Amino acid sequence: MPQELHAALLQAVVTGGIAAVCWYLYARYRRRDLLWWSIAWSLYVLRIGAIVAFLVRRDLAWLFAHQVLTGLTALALLWAAITYSRLATWRPLYLLAPLFPVAWSYVAIYQLESFLLAAIPAVAFLSIATFWTGWVFLRQWRRTRARGAAILAAVLFAWALHHLDYPILRAMGSWNPWGYYLDILFVLLMGMGIVVLILEELDHRTRDLAQLSARMVNQHEEERRRLSLELHDQTAQVWAAVKMQLGLLRERSAPGEAPRYDRVLDLVDTGIRSIRDVTTNLRPPLLDDLGVVASLRALVQGFAEQSGLEIAFSAPAEVSRLSNESGLALYRAVQEALSNVARHSGANRAEVRVEIAKDELVVSVSDNGRGFQKAEGNLSPDPSHLTPGTLGLTGMRERIGAVRGSVEIRSLAHGACVTVRVPVPT
Repeated sequence: MPQELHAALLQAVVTGGIAAVCWYLYARYRRRDLLWWSIAWSLYVLRIGAIVAFLVRRDLAWLFAHQVLTGLTALALLWAAITYSRLATWRPLYLLAPLFPVAWSYVAIYQLESFLLAAIPAVAFLSIATFWTGWVFLRQWRRTRARGAAILAAVLFAWALHHLDYPILRAMGSWNPWGYYLDILFVLLMGMGIVVLILEELDHRTRDLAQLSARMVNQHEEERRRLSLELHDQTAQVWAAVKMQLGLLRERSAPGEAPRYDRVLDLVDTGIRSIRDVTTNLRPPLLDDLGVVASLRALVQGFAEQSGLEIAFSAPAEVSRLSNESGLALYRAVQEALSNVARHSGANRAEVRVEIAKDELVVSVSDNGRGFQKAEGNLSPDPSHLTPGTLGLTGMRERIGAVRGSVEIRSLAHGACVTVRVPVPT
């Protein structure tokens, strides 16, 4: 008995660990299937506790509890699988299923004398429930090709077969302690399958969110491009025609009215320049024509003239051509970083540096201002925790993340530095 007791305690520890992992995942993601996994493994731990109590006390009530909990655990595992795969909805009729382990355990323990007669229906129920659970995951694997579903299906089929040998091995006296050790192996493999399944699904959702983010960014840029063309092709042309007509009127006007026309023409010129600046900001033409380095150099020069900042720019002579999406995301990131320098840093100097590092294009924007009020490496989603400009930085992260790049934001001894990395096509 000590050998069997030690094996049972080891199984309780291992199963308790799997249950704790499932409860943690449920607390984090609040999914119904994780709740049922947690309940199932917790019932399994109680089942082991009941058999340990029976081994110590030899009270048939504990054996009855063990048999009931064994059946309920199998049903909970089955419902966790069905909940995950969304193959069924709850019906009140399902409440009848837990009645079998309760009723048969009472008959087998308190009414029957034959071990085989008592064990065979219980083992058949357990094997059918376990095989059914494996079948659910096999169907899930066929539909999604998820490796976690394949692992769980294989483990459950093997476990269902293992249940069937219980009456034979128990009758031969070969069940202990190897049956416990084999169950521990099955529990560990089940835990591994569940974790792989959850990680695969989270990875799939992450990819879906990245694709959605990329589509939103592309739609946003397409709208900016449409507005830029409309301003350039229509509004700017209208103002150019107005300027031409004003010029003709000025030539025909009395000498004393010429200064008034000159002031109006200056205002029209200012409006045309403003429209050109807006169209350039909406969609930088140099990015399409000359590439990312030339467009960044023009951006830095124009921003320095407008803001009065002293901005140094350095870049290698040749840079691999980026995709349109990567180049535009990089341009917007530098645009946002320079805007934050001008609005929030209190700096009078800044530097934009373009470098090639292995298979990445690295662009850093640094300044000599006051730096960030808090570490921006972990921007909180709660707007009340954001320092000025961090909503723009969040948009920067989304844009760069959509092209599989990264953004690093850190305070320096004097100032701050924003470093953007985007992959370079090989």
